[in-house]
Amino acid sequence: MNNTLIEIQNFDFLIGKWSVLNKRLKKRLKNSTDWIEFIAKMETKPFLNGLGLMDEMKSSHYGDNFIGFSIRMVNPKTNIWTIYWADTSNPENYLKEQVIGEFKNGIGEFYGNEIYQGEEYKLRFTWKKYSENTALWEQAYFDDKANEWETNWIMEFTREN
Repeated sequence: MNNTLIEIQNFDFLIGKWSVLNKRLKKRLKNSTDWIEFIAKMETKPFLNGLGLMDEMKSSHYGDNFIGFSIRMVNPKTNIWTIYWADTSNPENYLKEQVIGEFKNGIGEFYGNEIYQGEEYKLRFTWKKYSENTALWEQAYFDDKANEWETNWIMEFTREN
């Protein structure tokens, strides 16, 4: 993937169909360098005249017919986005608020908290656009012991025609 960033100010670049290469750390917060890779398909559509976008991501990595669903809503007065998530592997967590943030200098950064293995961690999503047909998302947890962010999930997006 080309590492030259293209300026983005909102999620309009995600509208359409994508092939997504997922890379997840095998073990989080354990100094792991082993990654699991799998492909997913995603389609993103706008709603409410662009105040929000929704997408479905489908993969067989978590078993048959895994579907992840995101809703992204913007406050038009502040340009602050809230991202909600639900998936078929955790149906009891339907549409939980996950992160809040904004785009600055062409990069989207969004923060929240997440429970992982019984512990609460600071959570960060980062969005970057490299071309009209490629984008990158990263998820990281803040490791208090190491006093640094650990990227534990990367998604490389390639637009489908």
